[in-house]
Amino acid sequence: MKRINILLFPLLLIGFLWGCETTDPLVSEMETNLFLGNYETVYEAADEALEADSSNSLAYFYRAVAYGFEAQDTDPSWERVPLYENSREAFMNSREWMNRAEERPGEYEEINDYITSFWAEEHNAAIGYLTDDSVRATVNEPVRYAIGHLESATTIQPDSALSYIVLASTQFNQGDTPQAIETYEMAMERMDVPEQDDYEFLISLYLNQEQYDKAFDMTQRAREDYPENTQFVQFLADVYIQRGDVDEAISIIESLIETDPDNPQYYRVLGTQIYQNVSAINSQVAELYNQAFDLEREIRSLSGDEREEAEEELRDVRNQIDELQNESSQLTEIAVNNMEKVVELLPEDDDAYNILGIIYQNKAANLFEQRNSIVDDNEMVQELDDQAREALQQARQYYERAAEINPDVPEYWESLFQVYTTLGMEEEAREAMEKAGM
Repeated sequence: MKRINILLFPLLLIGFLWGCETTDPLVSEMETNLFLGNYETVYEAADEALEADSSNSLAYFYRAVAYGFEAQDTDPSWERVPLYENSREAFMNSREWMNRAEERPGEYEEINDYITSFWAEEHNAAIGYLTDDSVRATVNEPVRYAIGHLESATTIQPDSALSYIVLASTQFNQGDTPQAIETYEMAMERMDVPEQDDYEFLISLYLNQEQYDKAFDMTQRAREDYPENTQFVQFLADVYIQRGDVDEAISIIESLIETDPDNPQYYRVLGTQIYQNVSAINSQVAELYNQAFDLEREIRSLSGDEREEAEEELRDVRNQIDELQNESSQLTEIAVNNMEKVVELLPEDDDAYNILGIIYQNKAANLFEQRNSIVDDNEMVQELDDQAREALQQARQYYERAAEINPDVPEYWESLFQVYTTLGMEEEAREAMEKAGM
C-alpha cells in the first residue's frame, strides 16, 4: 500500500499545486500532510477549515482522500470499512458543495477517479484471495480477507453491482445463505436489466430458504425480461408446488403447452417438477410404513384396551398411507406421461430416458418398502414384490435406452448395475459395473 501511495502522491501534489493554486493555508497544510501520510493532521486541518467555513468543499475533499489512503494502509481488511464510510461521506459532501459553487474547483473531476481507484484496489484484492493460491497462502483466513475487501469495495462504491455479486457468491459458499440473499438483492437493485443467471441464482436462493413469496415475485419479473426462458417457468411451477398448490403448477405449464404443444421443454418442466413432489410424498410414506411395521409387531404382545388403542393407531397410519399413495400414484402418472412426451418429441434425449428410469426405480423402491412392512400376509407380500419387479423392468428399459444413446455417462451404468443386481441379472450387472468404472 505504501509503495502505491508513494507513486501517486507526487503526481497528486503537482496537481494540487498547479490545479488548485489555493491561498488557503489550511488547504496547503492538508495537501502537504496528505503527501507525507500524516492523516490525523489532515483531519485536524479539515476540521479547522470547516469550523471556519462549513461549505469548504476542499476540506471535505482532502479529508475524503486521506480516509481512503488510510484505509488502504490498514490491515486486516475488515477493519477498513469504517474508514471507507468516512471517505465516502466526505466525498459526497465535497461534491455537493462543489456543485453549489459558482465555479467548480479542479478537484471535482478527481472525485470519481479516486472513488474508482479505491474500489478497484479493494475488489481486485478480494479476487486475489479468492482465486490466487499464492495470495491465499499469505494469510490464515483468505476468505475472511476477501469478504473484508469486498465489503470495503461496496462501501466506497455502493453503486457497483459487481462487488455485491462476488460478495454474495462468497457468502453463499461459506454457508451464509440469508446474508447472500440480502447482498444479491442489493446487486439486483443496481442493474437496469439483470442477466438471466442473476435471476436464476437469486430465485434459487429464495427457494433454498423457503422464501416462496419473494421467489414468486422475482420469477414473474424474470419472465417479463426473458419470456423465452423456460427455466423461469420451472421456477414458477416449483414455487406453487412448494406452497402445496400442485394444481396451479400444473395449470400454468399446461397453459404454456396449449400455446406451444410441440415444445418438449414444457413437458420436461412439468414432469420433473411434479415428480419432485412425488419424491417428498414417498419419503413420508416410507416413514409411515416403518410406523405401521412397528405397531403390528407391538400389537402381538398387547391385549385389552392397549391392544385396541394400538390397532386404532395402526388404522390411522394405514389410512394416511392410502391417501398419500393415491396422491403419489396420480402425480407419478402425470410425471411419466409428460416425460414420455419429451422422448416422443426428442427421441435421442438420454436425460429424459434417465428421468423415466429414476421414476420407475423409485416406484419399485416404494413397493419394496410397502412389501417389507407387511406382517402375516404372504399373498400380499408376493403381490407387492411382483409389482416392484415389474416397475424395475420398466426402469431397466429406460436406463438401457439412456446408456445406448450416451454410453459415456457413468451414472446410467451405475443405475443399471443396481437394477440388474436386484433382478438377479448377474452377468449384466458385472458388465454395467465395469462400464460405470466401479
